[in-house]
Amino acid sequence: MERFNSDLFLTTTQVAELLSVHPSTVKRWCNEGDLAFDKTDGGHRRLHLHDVLSLSRERSIPTFLDPFTPYEGHVWTAVNQAVHGDSFHRAHSLAMGWLTRGHIRRISALFTALARQPGLSFARFCDEGIRGFMEEVGETWRAGRLRVGEEHMATEALIEVLIRMRDSNPSPSDEVGLAIVGSMEGDRHTVGSLCVRLMLERRGWEVFFLGSDVPVEEFAAMQRAREAGLVCVSFAPPNTAADMKRAVRILGEFYQPDQPYSLALGGLLSDDPFLDDLDLPFRELGIFGSMADFDSRLESGLGSGIPDVVVSDVA
Repeated sequence: MERFNSDLFLTTTQVAELLSVHPSTVKRWCNEGDLAFDKTDGGHRRLHLHDVLSLSRERSIPTFLDPFTPYEGHVWTAVNQAVHGDSFHRAHSLAMGWLTRGHIRRISALFTALARQPGLSFARFCDEGIRGFMEEVGETWRAGRLRVGEEHMATEALIEVLIRMRDSNPSPSDEVGLAIVGSMEGDRHTVGSLCVRLMLERRGWEVFFLGSDVPVEEFAAMQRAREAGLVCVSFAPPNTAADMKRAVRILGEFYQPDQPYSLALGGLLSDDPFLDDLDLPFRELGIFGSMADFDSRLESGLGSGIPDVVVSDVA
């Protein structure tokens, strides 16, 4: 037991949140001798995670740490550093270790626990948590320290988390809008476009999700068929800025002024102002390098039909 690790000493508020009880209940348990505690120089109670988890098991109180035995302390520290310390380094290190040892379910459980933290925004979860982990997986694979199958298992673990998160999304609202979302032709990954899907659904959008490797013409066809007000296309390697320019040009050729829509492109940024020589017919166009930027633009009306501006390279 790591009694020396200060990260493993919790406040009464943290214990209450972990056990889903009121802080006064935690204080009563301390006063009645059910929970051991120390006191700071200022007189505040500090309770060790080991003692808290022992009580939770004795009283059959579930916590998000239950799936991680014997790594509860590591997970607790990783989650708190992500939420309060602005660093996913420890969470990524844990997930990478489990990936190499084949503990894929623990990876899914870890990212599910992160996603459910009230102090962590969904945009940050996607940008720093999911994308940061997948970038580390990609670098490790390119260095020859991961097999292709392990990279695929990591991807599937995150997809499983994102799909599970959809269960808590609200029902679509007629007052918000309809969007077409998918990954560009040649991009066989859906993690980025799934994040976009969830972001929109959390805001009440109805989303038609096309998945991976979607031909550009299909985005145009689905927009016309569903009269969608927003089309979101995710780009990732091996796609390049030239592929993005081609997609914008083709979508522009298929654009119908009587069915206007906004176009959002994400996941790939370039210093090349490749849109300058294109005649853009879209109601709006945004290029987003992060989910935080995309979320901010949704907040200010992307796809609503209210603005009539061109927005590019907003990351």
